[in-house]
Amino acid sequence: MKPTFSQHAASLLGEAIRQMLSEVAADDTEHTSETPRRVVAAYSELLNGVTKDPAEILRTSFEESSYNQMITVEAIDFISVCVHHLLPFYGQVTFSYLPDKRIVGLSKIPRMVDILAHRPQVQERLTQQIVDVFDATVQPLGCGAMIRAWHGCVACRGVRKANVRMRTTALRGYFLDKPEVKQEFLASVNGRHV
Repeated sequence: MKPTFSQHAASLLGEAIRQMLSEVAADDTEHTSETPRRVVAAYSELLNGVTKDPAEILRTSFEESSYNQMITVEAIDFISVCVHHLLPFYGQVTFSYLPDKRIVGLSKIPRMVDILAHRPQVQERLTQQIVDVFDATVQPLGCGAMIRAWHGCVACRGVRKANVRMRTTALRGYFLDKPEVKQEFLASVNGRHV
């Protein structure tokens, strides 16, 4: 797997962290001597989706012409990094699709979400990317995603509201064009029966 940062970029980032710690008088070398390396490793892990193709995960699908109802994968945990502050945001994705003669294995959808989430992101774009990648690769009759997430930038700086959650949705195909499909999806992500 291709590393997230080049060796040169990792060295520059590590040095910047070392200087930042020096500026804020964090001279507790017992605890901070390895901090630059740890920060580089942490961001390398958090941002490793930039080196991966999420569509590749979905290329293996199965012919299933007899199933024509909504398929939903719920409670897909994710962690991403806000591109504005480089602080984490995290939550859960609910993803649904209506197959058009092809289905994908259950594990493929959480893997796709992980790849897309492990990039510098905003939640709105992440929600759109999930449905766009799935729609373009699998070509279902329609699909939809809903994300509920907490944002570190809201919790620990600025307004400092730790319990604020943001919800975003993105819909494609039948999920956007057919009111009854849209209603079924929105009712399911809101925990109501249709």
